[in-house]
Amino acid sequence: MKQRIHSRKGSSAVFLTCILAALIAIVLTLIYGVRTETVKSRTDGLLDLAGNSVMSEFHYELQKEYGLFLIRGTDRQLSRKLQHYLNYSLEGMGGVEVQKLAVSGSRFSVLDLELVKEQILAYMKYAKAQGLLDQLTGKSKPVEIPEKSEAGRVLQHGPTKVSLPSAELPDKSLITLAESIADRAGNAGQAFSEGAEDYLINGYILGCFNNRTQSMAADHFFRSEVEYILGGKVSDEKNEQYLERALKAMRVPLNLAHIYADPEKRAAVLAAAELITPGAAAAATQLALATTWAYAEADNDVELLWQGYKVPMRKDATTWAIDLNNAMEGLTGGTIRPKVERGYDYRQYLQILLFFQDETIKLARILDLI
Repeated sequence: MKQRIHSRKGSSAVFLTCILAALIAIVLTLIYGVRTETVKSRTDGLLDLAGNSVMSEFHYELQKEYGLFLIRGTDRQLSRKLQHYLNYSLEGMGGVEVQKLAVSGSRFSVLDLELVKEQILAYMKYAKAQGLLDQLTGKSKPVEIPEKSEAGRVLQHGPTKVSLPSAELPDKSLITLAESIADRAGNAGQAFSEGAEDYLINGYILGCFNNRTQSMAADHFFRSEVEYILGGKVSDEKNEQYLERALKAMRVPLNLAHIYADPEKRAAVLAAAELITPGAAAAATQLALATTWAYAEADNDVELLWQGYKVPMRKDATTWAIDLNNAMEGLTGGTIRPKVERGYDYRQYLQILLFFQDETIKLARILDLI
């Protein structure tokens, strides 16, 4: 009886069985991998869609009025909204469920002034491209002189005041800033350079917020919002008084420089000083008279600006309004208009002050008002 120790048929069957098992394992692995990648790709798409759904809940009125996309909510609230949208989309996907989901908006907080600045610049550049820049900066809106009897607003709520974005910023004197502008009057024209970022930000402020002579929106809290951005006081009255002092602090040195540069005015001051205090004291009296005259002219300048007239940074004989006698008596008989009207109006003076104001303070106070 013969025994066949080595069977080629048996060896081939075992080999093919091993190969088939390996191929089946590879196919199953590929199928599982493809399924995993498909589920991952689909869930990534659904997660992106859910995120866009949350982002679509931006405050429409704020975007319409200020051009900013802002969403209100804590990280927990936003996480719940995102999970709600995601669970709704995953209902038809068996075996897939959300185990853990967290949202953090700390990188995009409204208190991040750089993000706010980027949005403002994007909004203004879009307006410029669409030919709407004059409309958004308030240039095309007529000046409205408010009634003097109109009462201003006062922010009295303590928790609101301490939680304002600008509350932690160091306060800088607007009076000191205005005095420094008088020393740099030749640079004032830079405030109107349309290619600069400062011009767009300042134009945004003047176009979105009320000032003493222009009402951009009747339902805003403050009547003098641009004055608040510059001064930071908690009431319309205080901000308007602060701006008045700042404008006079700017105008007095400029007016005084004109008095000493004009031979007729200098001679009139000298003659009056000699009459009042002859002798050595005349020099001190001359300075006091010149300063009084410069202040009286500055007071008249501010009244002219409030009434919609223009005042130049540097004056000449034709744009000067007050004579020395009226200045000494303290009586001008109301606002006096000069022979020639030219220069900048109140809105443009605000633009000059905004140009020299610290950018961080401006952005923070914009958020205060919003």
